[in-house]
Amino acid sequence: MARLAIISDIHGNLPALEAVMADLRQMAPDQVIVNGDLVNRGPQSAACLRAIRAQAWPVVFGNHEEYVLKYVNSSAPPDWYGDLWEPFLSVVRDLTSEELAWMQTLPHFHRIEIGTLPAIRVVHGSPRGLSDGLGPWLSDQQLLDAVQTVPEPLVIAAHTHRTMDRHIGPRWVINCGAVGVPFNGDPRAQYVLLTSQQGVWQAEFRCVPYDRTPVYEAWDRAGYIGRSTIANVFKYEIETATYHSNAYLSYCETHGLDEAQMASFDQYRQDTRDLIPGHPFGH
Repeated sequence: MARLAIISDIHGNLPALEAVMADLRQMAPDQVIVNGDLVNRGPQSAACLRAIRAQAWPVVFGNHEEYVLKYVNSSAPPDWYGDLWEPFLSVVRDLTSEELAWMQTLPHFHRIEIGTLPAIRVVHGSPRGLSDGLGPWLSDQQLLDAVQTVPEPLVIAAHTHRTMDRHIGPRWVINCGAVGVPFNGDPRAQYVLLTSQQGVWQAEFRCVPYDRTPVYEAWDRAGYIGRSTIANVFKYEIETATYHSNAYLSYCETHGLDEAQMASFDQYRQDTRDLIPGHPFGH
């Protein structure tokens, strides 16, 4: 019997990662693959990256690794250097040159082939791109269009922070969900466990509870909560297990608000307080 774990979207949430690592010790998979986005959003990106590297697990390149490297390569848009996005820029400062160089070596997919079991492609977004999200809102045909160019019958994606399990004829598409910042209304740290049974894979979605208080305390220690609205948005995402980043920016544009002003976030939070957790603001 083979057992695999695919974790993703840790996003600098160290307590969530530690909870999942404890669960993995109980589940004892043969392999653990990290499907991108170790960094950003949460307050402890460097610590998460180092904890994962210490395990020597295969890591797939995610769009947030790409964002970090845009700073390194001086290709980030000019507005990324303002106070609003200070939490992202701080990740670059917190990582060593060796860690940033390692990030540039990460592959864009990981292939798993074990005996006669169906082969697996682990990719952060989809075979079409890092930010091409595969989620439950897509039709069977849309999912098929996204994965049919690769030979592996099973594709495991991430990026959308929402778990999914869909069979489409001979194809199988899974989204492993998010460890650090789920967007499906469930704040528990989430990942997928695959176990072989009678020559096929069986998927189990693991949802691991953890105390989020240390995450909020880490945000406070980092010092961004008082001066970066986007840091407050990221904290709000962890609190609600709901996607808010682009929704907040769109809200400010629609209401003529300065997205960098704390009063703008306070108004947004007030107006979204009754939102159903996990509401799909965006994909």
